Amino acid sequence: MKFRLLAKDCKAQRPARLQNYTLTPLSRHGFTIFVMLVMLVGKAVQAHEIRPAVADLIVAETPSSQLILKIDFNAELFLSGVDASEIVDTDNAPESASYDNLRSLTADALTTRFVAAWPAFRSMLTGRADDTNLDFQLVSFTVSDDPDPRLPRSSQLTITAPLAAHHSKIQFGWTPALGALVLRQQDARLDPSQLYTAYLAPGSLSAPIARQGITPQSQQDIIIDYIKIGFIHILPRGFDHILFVLGLFFFAARWRPILTQVTLFTAAHTITLALATTGVITISAAIIEPLIAASIVYVAFENLRSRVLHPSRLVVIFGFGLLHGLGFASVLGEIGLPADQFLTSLISFNIGVELGQLAVLVPVYLVFALFIGDGIWFRRVVAAPASCLIAAIGLWMLVSRLIGS
Repeated sequence: MKFRLLAKDCKAQRPARLQNYTLTPLSRHGFTIFVMLVMLVGKAVQAHEIRPAVADLIVAETPSSQLILKIDFNAELFLSGVDASEIVDTDNAPESASYDNLRSLTADALTTRFVAAWPAFRSMLTGRADDTNLDFQLVSFTVSDDPDPRLPRSSQLTITAPLAAHHSKIQFGWTPALGALVLRQQDARLDPSQLYTAYLAPGSLSAPIARQGITPQSQQDIIIDYIKIGFIHILPRGFDHILFVLGLFFFAARWRPILTQVTLFTAAHTITLALATTGVITISAAIIEPLIAASIVYVAFENLRSRVLHPSRLVVIFGFGLLHGLGFASVLGEIGLPADQFLTSLISFNIGVELGQLAVLVPVYLVFALFIGDGIWFRRVVAAPASCLIAAIGLWMLVSRLIGS
């Protein structure tokens, strides 16, 4: 079997040109290791990522004043005892077996389990109207029809609490173990700019929410909130984006090619992030997610094939950046953007994403580029094995997402 490889990969002093090489025992072992890596990482990259819950807050004045909360969340996390403030993926939780068993239950069986556990769930909620604690009551609990047990399942919970007739301000939050929460005030009578929307870190309590609308958040608060959301989407929750950025780094541990590739990637995902969040383009996640996995596989294999930063690679990276931007947009679609500060929040989210990418690249660059260098032995000992591992994980993600879709 013959493979076309760049001579420069094997002889650093020769100009890069295509030559034919026989598959050596070492390369055969490398291929075997790659196949083993694909098999070994399979379980670790299944789609059990923990996402923030989303709660819509409504104040109804008739027939009596009451607070209504409609929460879209992962009930299996609560029922299994997984601490969503500490775990990014349920496969890594000590309670993973219990979570998987709950995930395999039918919708009716899961509903029965949650209703029985409602008193424990209620004790994890914090609700206040001024200085008065709210008494939440369970109204309904439904489970989405999602037959694929490898994917997180969404449950919808509706709870209410009576309110006094006066215009008290409301606060809501829950225990850290239930994870992050996106809280959105809903009221068709009010201008969207008057409605409260916030990303609450695990265990955080919302700001006081006026029942007749709030003073819009300051621009500084919005900037901080959405930078935080963007950063968290990369570290620790953006595993596929981290893999792609690392794939760009291991192409060549020098700052020029790294900067060129990351700049193109950033420009591309900024474009589609803006277009998708404004509704100009809409593409199903069932299409985007497998393509993002394919982008990881491509850049990793390209690292093994070439050391020259050809224009074709840059074009492909730009194209993959467009795909990743659509992936980022799906996060903002869940959280929402304040209507009166749309551009500010969008830019802030993107800044958070870039800071997350830098938090990945800078330590890796300092460890590998400054202390090891970019010699041919670095490519063979570090970059090539790392690229094989990234390709293996990306390939498994691709297959899993294609089967899941």
